[in-house]
Amino acid sequence: VKFKNSDGVEYELIWRKPHYTYNADGLCHSPEMDNPKILVDPKLKKRRKLSTLIEEVTHAFFWDIPEYKVRKFSALVAKLIKQNISDSQ
Repeated sequence: VKFKNSDGVEYELIWRKPHYTYNADGLCHSPEMDNPKILVDPKLKKRRKLSTLIEEVTHAFFWDIPEYKVRKFSALVAKLIKQNISDSQ
């Protein structure tokens, strides 16, 4: 899956765990790299996978926001999605 951020930088989303040296569930490459990618571990539990995907896409759009703010934001959005999608079905 490919998408462009608000600056027109094209990212590729790859469902693969980042290299163990990163000790991370997901990874977003710098928008300054050639062919930047987002990696997300496909083996994560559903809610963690959603949160990680939101987190990494947020990095792609807002590269300079500190990690702790992106994590808080992505966890909240994942929670709201889960609560509101599950309740409405």
